[in-house]
Amino acid sequence: MMRIGAILFAAAFSVQPLPQADGPLEPSVQNEVDHAVGLGERWLEKNFKKVPADPLVALEDSKERAARRKALEARLGLTNGLTRAEIALKLVSSQRGGGWWLIETNAAPTRLAVEILKGL
Repeated sequence: MMRIGAILFAAAFSVQPLPQADGPLEPSVQNEVDHAVGLGERWLEKNFKKVPADPLVALEDSKERAARRKALEARLGLTNGLTRAEIALKLVSSQRGGGWWLIETNAAPTRLAVEILKGL
């Protein structure tokens, strides 16, 4: 009888709920997202202090702004149908060591990636 109780007790601690696609990120993934956002924001503050908060503000035409945003998202490798965790892992893994994404001399991809990660 004690053997069965011990087995049930051990099984209760080893069973973890499955992550949900639309639920909160797992703690380890959330930690990586927070770290990537922090690196990206520090890089932006250091290198692009005078750039407006939204990199697409300079574009006056909303159609042109939407097209540019879509092109940036495509270059970052985002596609519809991915879960929040998959998007987070894809963006975090594509961040460069200095805290920037895609192009070191352009703040737009980094701003977009940080904005997307904050929205997860």
